[in-house]
Amino acid sequence: MEDRLSHLLDELCVDWGFCIPPADARRIASTTPLTADQFAHAVLTAEGFVPEYEKRWFKQIRQRFVDGFGQEIRAED
Repeated sequence: MEDRLSHLLDELCVDWGFCIPPADARRIASTTPLTADQFAHAVLTAEGFVPEYEKRWFKQIRQRFVDGFGQEIRAED
């Protein structure tokens, strides 16, 4: 699962310019359980944004997570 999350983070970098620091990417990719909301919040925070102010980006990042993983991933996934 960690590899798939890392791949999604790479896609966000290439597609939308959300190229977060490697340490943050590793932390996010290794977090379980992880919801779509938590993922979007973590990506925006790592990029230096205030997620509450970035509603459009939050929704788009969240949707990319949902498209790949559903609403949540758990350790047993």
